[in-house]
Amino acid sequence: MDIFAKGIRLVNRMQKILERSLRKFAGPLYRLLQRHSGQRLIKRYANPEDRFSQIYETNHWDEIESVSGPGSTLEETEPLRQKLRELLSEIEASSLLDLPCGDFHWMQHVDLAGINYIGGDLVSKLVDFNQEKHAREGVDFRKIDLVNDTLPLVDIILCRDCLVHLSFADVQSAFVNITRSNAKWLLTTDFPDVTRNYDIVTGQWRPINLMLPPFNLPAPTQIIAENCLEIEFKDKNLSLWSVEELKS
Repeated sequence: MDIFAKGIRLVNRMQKILERSLRKFAGPLYRLLQRHSGQRLIKRYANPEDRFSQIYETNHWDEIESVSGPGSTLEETEPLRQKLRELLSEIEASSLLDLPCGDFHWMQHVDLAGINYIGGDLVSKLVDFNQEKHAREGVDFRKIDLVNDTLPLVDIILCRDCLVHLSFADVQSAFVNITRSNAKWLLTTDFPDVTRNYDIVTGQWRPINLMLPPFNLPAPTQIIAENCLEIEFKDKNLSLWSVEELKS
């Protein structure tokens, strides 16, 4: 069984290396293959909840430290954790919706003193795990669908590594839903060096630049440079927008 598991892990790693190479050196071919894989994803998993549950249950990212993927390791989030606390203090936020919260691996190391934290996720098993292990006064976990559910009222919504997994239509629906929540701020992942956005099936992944079509957001009020350890994504930021700017 161990040999089989190691073999599967090796195949997954080789596949990711191949995907990275195609994305960098053969963009049109990569996007063609991604469209085909998106159609297979739809046929196999009818709805986004099933797709993201499969990612969690199979540890799709093959990351030992966190099932949320390599972007959620403590090394990868080291500069982010301090800067996030500073930003929350600067905008005088007292409540935060972290959606999706994933396995809460890195966020548990952020200073949340004075913050009413709600971790939301579409994957029921993740929510149950977090609620059992991490819930305490001021820290709560709920099953929440960013696109379709009524969102709790908070000062700021954090959508890290979220919109990059959504189709254009679902991103736009998420923006509408966020504006309905009456939150003040949205802090979300953005790749400003991207020169063109491409659509995907929800559950896949690609970097997006929210200042380009079809989103056309203005320049963010503030950014947190994540200093991503993957050179290909060195422009990865958490960018802050007033929710009012999503309405225009």
